[in-house]
Amino acid sequence: MKRFGSKQLIPIAMALMGVVFVVVGFTQLGFWDKEPKAGFFPSIIAVVMVISSVAAFFLTLKAQYNKNELLVIAGGAGVIAGSFIIGMIPMIFLYVLFWLLVIEKGTPILHIIIIEAIVAVIVLGVFAGWLQVQFPWGLFENFM
Repeated sequence: MKRFGSKQLIPIAMALMGVVFVVVGFTQLGFWDKEPKAGFFPSIIAVVMVISSVAAFFLTLKAQYNKNELLVIAGGAGVIAGSFIIGMIPMIFLYVLFWLLVIEKGTPILHIIIIEAIVAVIVLGVFAGWLQVQFPWGLFENFM
């Protein structure tokens, strides 16, 4: 067995974060009352996050980092940091745009527009509108 390190800390941190979101989703946001409440989707995702984090913890005991994993970690950290600065919704659109332009090089502009429109419908229509997920707005919080 390898020594305990950052590869194991990430699943533990994600599991703890998932537990926090489960508690907040069920206690503060509400889960279900004749229809889904604001905590419905975050609670379900948080439960999946806890389960997958526990599984990932055991898988990391034999694994080593590779370049693609570090890019995913950096991308997640960038989205989280950007969410505190410009807000979650603008950061989602910027992340998808960055991914399509830089990582998926050569994506036609029409495809980028269509994908961003689909992301807008999903994020704004389903999550913000229907499920009433409360996204952080970063520095724009006072203007919304």
